[in-house]
Amino acid sequence: MKTGETLPEVIFLHDARGQRPENAAGVGELWYEPEVWALPISPAEKVLYAGLCSYLKHGQINRKDLCAALKNSPDEQIAEALKDLVRHGLLKPLDAALPGYEVRSVKSSGS
Repeated sequence: MKTGETLPEVIFLHDARGQRPENAAGVGELWYEPEVWALPISPAEKVLYAGLCSYLKHGQINRKDLCAALKNSPDEQIAEALKDLVRHGLLKPLDAALPGYEVRSVKSSGS
């Protein structure tokens, strides 16, 4: 993301985590793997990952909710956190025509 560029209004999400593990945090289909808190990534990236997991059932997250996950963070900082999650294997960009990500399991990310 370039300076001054804003986040897309909608980011599409695809759940590639597999079955819910027994130790998952969350309720029902809204869950994440608590192992994310032990990964060598920034606190903002951990919170963003957990936030994205909570929107997987919807198949998308809107800009307002994405920004709410990282309160007081500018678009550039959120975009950088998304890029870092891709770099760590927790997210994989969807088709270039769609603004979105495949959300991957912490266990399969290799982080």
